[in-house]
Amino acid sequence: MENITKELEKIFCYTLGRDVIAREDIDAVCVTQISNHIFEMVNAVAEKKQKKALDLYYELLALKEPPMRILFLMMRQYRNLFQVKGLMKKGYNRKEIASKAGLHPFAAGKYMDQAKVFKTSELREILEDGAEIEQRVKTGLLTDHLAVELFIVKYSNG
Repeated sequence: MENITKELEKIFCYTLGRDVIAREDIDAVCVTQISNHIFEMVNAVAEKKQKKALDLYYELLALKEPPMRILFLMMRQYRNLFQVKGLMKKGYNRKEIASKAGLHPFAAGKYMDQAKVFKTSELREILEDGAEIEQRVKTGLLTDHLAVELFIVKYSNG
């Protein structure tokens, strides 16, 4: 709630004296939550919505997010999904999963919903591919931009 108040204050100061606030004004002064984009991108990949996943990736690039940071955040998301999926299989409830995984209960609930879309084997494969892609970038076999794009395309292909 505090973030919303700060963002509104910035918009009001930025548009002082005007009757209308345009989308461009919001884009110019408001902070985009990178973690929200990553979560949405993983959702789009899970739902096989390739265009949306790529659009979110390009938005992150436009926000000057380095491709390897994007990949790191995606892999963290998938690791959390893998962990939550395993705990769900063991019969743990949301509160127990939150505690064991070190997540806020609300986030645990979101991960539980998202984990239902994936098979455990699919999450394992994604994590292995993520590590392989990182290695290919570090050894110069792929550029970072292309590596992340190929990863998104592979797993969002319906």
